[in-house]
Amino acid sequence: MTGNIERVTEYEKGSPILFIKRGNKKELDLFMGEQSLVFNVKGKGLVVASACAHAGIVNTVKHAQKITGIDKVHAVIGGFHLIGAPMPKIQKTIADIKAINPDYVVPGHCAGWEAITGFEREMPKQFVLNMAGTRYVITA
Repeated sequence: MTGNIERVTEYEKGSPILFIKRGNKKELDLFMGEQSLVFNVKGKGLVVASACAHAGIVNTVKHAQKITGIDKVHAVIGGFHLIGAPMPKIQKTIADIKAINPDYVVPGHCAGWEAITGFEREMPKQFVLNMAGTRYVITA
């Protein structure tokens, strides 16, 4: 588990429409306690599995690399929290994930159509279309 994910990108700052109630006040929910699952596949690299990546999928992957000391990423799987995001944010996210160069990129439930098709277009050899009920077997 990642623990609290550092926010290092300038464009992954959370959602402007998600709030939390503290006492009688509402404030932006930055999901500071959100974590992702990370494991190393011997000889292949990290698998980063995010729930919804409210901290940003690039922040999540970079944090996983930092805490494990492993740069090679085998797969990025899960929610990327890009549905409804502005196109510049989607484009920066795709460019940064492409630069990380995972063997597989598997955007999930909250990536949104624009991001999913963008990953497919920009990373066709790494892209896997995620569907409900799909089972992934990751071996060393």
